[in-house]
Parts: sequence; structure tokens; C-alpha cells
Amino acid sequence: MAAGYRWRRGLAAIAAGIITLTACGGGDSAPTREYTLHLRTEDDQDDYTYIAEDPVDDLRAGDRVTIEMNNTGSLRHDLQVVAPDGSVLAKADPVAPGQILTLLVDFPEPGFYRLNCLIDNHLTEHNMQVVVEVKDEIPSGS
Repeated sequence: MAAGYRWRRGLAAIAAGIITLTACGGGDSAPTREYTLHLRTEDDQDDYTYIAEDPVDDLRAGDRVTIEMNNTGSLRHDLQVVAPDGSVLAKADPVAPGQILTLLVDFPEPGFYRLNCLIDNHLTEHNMQVVVEVKDEIPSGS
């Protein structure tokens, strides 16, 4: 299977699944919805990816997501969530193959967020990241 195809397939799966992630729409307010997103990693030759095990298709500001990443690859991986303005929203320490990391994420506003791996050259040479869109909050009464 070509690496480009596999990456796009992984990106589509994570983008759909990351919709499980979400944001706090205002200061100290309680989240609108809460989810757990299960990810797994793959690191096969030059193709390093995050794959959503349980995709959801409606990520909104005001939701809260617990990300559980199962490192099913053969290398150590971490997870960082970067906001549209470039600030780091959340970060988890690296885990060895066979371990699971957990990261709680509240997205403060709509926009495009990046989930990436900062271990060694995983991001810079293997592009181990996905971009997800957080949409506007669901209007009250909907």
C-alpha cells in the first residue's frame, strides 16, 4: 500500500474520530458534551500515523474530550494539541510501545487544531500529525 494513500486514510479516520475532541466555549463554564476518543499509533517504515478507533463526526466548541492513545507501534510516541494561534493547548509525556497515554482536552473556540508527535523526527520527517476542525458551539435548545 502506498505511503501517501495510507496517510490520507489515517488522516481521514482521525479527522472523523477527533471530532470527539472538543472545547470549552467560555471561561469556567461546564463542557456541553464529554467524550473519550480512542487512538492508536502506527509507525511502519516512513508512515507514522494516529488512527481513530471510534470516529465521531461533530466536534464542537464547548465539548470536552479525553484522548486515550494506545501506542501499538514499535517506537515511543507522545501527543500534543496545538491551537489555531500556535499555542500548545495540551501535551502528554511519551509512552513506550504497548502503553496507553491519556490526555484531557478542552477546545476554547472554533478553528483548526493540530495533534502531533514531537518525539525525535516523527513530526519533521514523518509528518506524524493530523489537523481537526472544531466547529461553533451547538446553539442552546438544539
